Amino acid sequence: MREINFTKQKILIFGLVVVLILAIVMIGVMFLGKKNKQVVNNIDKPSVSIDKEKGDNANGVAPEGQNNKNILKIAKGGVYGLKMKKGTNEIMFYQQQKILSADPFTGQKHPISSYPFADITEFLWSKDSSKVLLKDTGDYFVYDLGNNLTHKFRYDLDKAIWNQKGDKIIYKYYNSKTGERKISMADISGENSQLVIGDVPYRRINLMVQPGVGKICYSPFPDARVKGKLFCQSLNGENKKEYGGQYGQDYLWSPDGSKILTSFTKEESGNKLVLGVMNKIGGENRGLSFATTVKKCVWSKDNVNVYCAMLAGTPLDVMMPNAWQSGEIGSADTFWKINTNTGEKKRIIDLGKMDFVVDSENLVLDDEENFLFFVNRKDRSLWRIKL
Repeated sequence: MREINFTKQKILIFGLVVVLILAIVMIGVMFLGKKNKQVVNNIDKPSVSIDKEKGDNANGVAPEGQNNKNILKIAKGGVYGLKMKKGTNEIMFYQQQKILSADPFTGQKHPISSYPFADITEFLWSKDSSKVLLKDTGDYFVYDLGNNLTHKFRYDLDKAIWNQKGDKIIYKYYNSKTGERKISMADISGENSQLVIGDVPYRRINLMVQPGVGKICYSPFPDARVKGKLFCQSLNGENKKEYGGQYGQDYLWSPDGSKILTSFTKEESGNKLVLGVMNKIGGENRGLSFATTVKKCVWSKDNVNVYCAMLAGTPLDVMMPNAWQSGEIGSADTFWKINTNTGEKKRIIDLGKMDFVVDSENLVLDDEENFLFFVNRKDRSLWRIKL
């Protein structure tokens, strides 16, 4: 009898030991599983993709409490014609048949005017912001915000811009009967046309005005296979000047017309763009060691600094700027302030504060240079960076 009781006691003790061991094992498994889950969660966070935008303001409205966010989407899609609203820090733009302004802090939009344009591709404000020169379904129109009226410009135009005062139209047109390409200037009605340049050798051009002196300038649309000179002259045909002549060259005048920011590729059909600067007579050429096009830059009002987005992720088998201009490739931009006198560069927004990818163009600064606005080419959304 004692032998049996002793055996039962051993069995009981053995069972308790087994239960204790199993409990310890289960607690260990639970602890390790939780730890591994944390590790997995850290590893599996999605990386930034050029095909996906993220952010709290994905719907185009600044979330409450996000007014001081460094970079912010203000309007979602279909944005053209950025310009600062006079006397304010609000940005004006066209979107979905409406002309709006928006507060850069809150993203709140305010209506200015509306008109049922069909297919806008260009939207250029006059100097006093009272009128707009726009390209709609391939034709140029002048829209007067004051009386809400629009009329088609009388000529079939290849390219058109405002003159320096913003009261006349400078335009290039093609005479199909003679084969001539000419640049002229006329009233906004198309009357009182004045020939400026009688023989333009290029079908596609960039057209611009030299600030300050009002010279009319043109260059071939940037192409890595073409040496692109900039030609400028007065309205009477005097004071002619030629600039540059590198492959794919593009130009951007400083606000006072004393300097030209330029981008080009060093070899025919090249892949790498180079940014540089020259003075108003074409001298003092200086490389800035920065890979981008001037279409991703804007001058500061001090005529020294420029704000630019650097082109990134360019494949080696494409021509630049052709592939970017045509939309064949995009860019994952980083944003910089560059001193054109010294070449000094400063990043204006840290990579850690950009958890999305943008491909910018149409850069605009507010008057106090507190904000940099731009359009994302991918979906034509409007963004701003707090400087």
